[in-house]
Amino acid sequence: MMAHSADGKWIDGLTPTTPVAEAARRVLATRLDVVRHYLGLALRASAEDPEYVHQLRVGTRRAAAALEIFAGCFPAPARDTFAQQLNALRRAAGQARDWDVFLINLPPAAKAQPRLRPGLDCLAGYAHGQRLRAEKRLPSAFPAGPEAFGLWVESVLAAVQPPADGSATLRDLAVPMLTNLVSQLIQAADGDRTDFDQLHQVRIIGKQLRYAMEVFACCFAPPFREQLYAEVEAMQEILGRLNDSYVAIGRLRELTQQLRRDPRGWRRWRPAMVGLIRHHRRCLLQERRRFEVWWAGWQRADAAAAFLALLEPEPA
Repeated sequence: MMAHSADGKWIDGLTPTTPVAEAARRVLATRLDVVRHYLGLALRASAEDPEYVHQLRVGTRRAAAALEIFAGCFPAPARDTFAQQLNALRRAAGQARDWDVFLINLPPAAKAQPRLRPGLDCLAGYAHGQRLRAEKRLPSAFPAGPEAFGLWVESVLAAVQPPADGSATLRDLAVPMLTNLVSQLIQAADGDRTDFDQLHQVRIIGKQLRYAMEVFACCFAPPFREQLYAEVEAMQEILGRLNDSYVAIGRLRELTQQLRRDPRGWRRWRPAMVGLIRHHRRCLLQERRRFEVWWAGWQRADAAAAFLALLEPEPA
């Protein structure tokens, strides 16, 4: 197993002419090493630092994206088995991380107005309980434990084979995949941007594009990473904050239905619940406006054309 490499975002040792199977092994080894590293930390010390679960979730997302990018390098049954394992880890880490985000975005009761404190205390206690339950489910996502994860990684890397689609080099794989993702992003962003479900689709495609760009950065001129990647990353941050508020509203509404069953308690908890729902509604609108600004800038700069120009065949 290779030494742990930060977050595994950028992959060393790749060139445009790296054979696809070799690139797959290198990328997956790096990405899965990040998962191994944070799986151990999350299982041992999740309560001490929520960042471990966050990095585990991001690491599994990147690893799953790499598996999808290099899907043609695996027999379908093996690929599906590997993907299921990564998705189980991602979901388990995601359940805990979602409650961490909820708690991070919760105003401290001690600094709030007195009328809000009972509700904020109630929410904090409930969220901590849910976070603890999610943390306890994490080991079941990989029952063999982090010590055995290295053996699992070896089985993944051993299954890599040259792709059946004839893609010889990393750049051969990159160009059609990125072209398709950029086209999907434009189509999704041109949809109804007042519909939060539509914006969620933009976010999903943007995430796929971002992770693919990290793998293929070596294949293109510096503006690909320095300018276009930065633009996609900025979009993801906007839509990530929007999604956090969208999820928070759903959870607050669900909890409201439960708390209303206790009329006496509800009178004390209601100001904080109503206030937080209003706050997250304002955040939704604010982030949607920020996305509109981003999208207008993307179009004004003709970034899609610049993106596709970089994907043009290199001169002989």
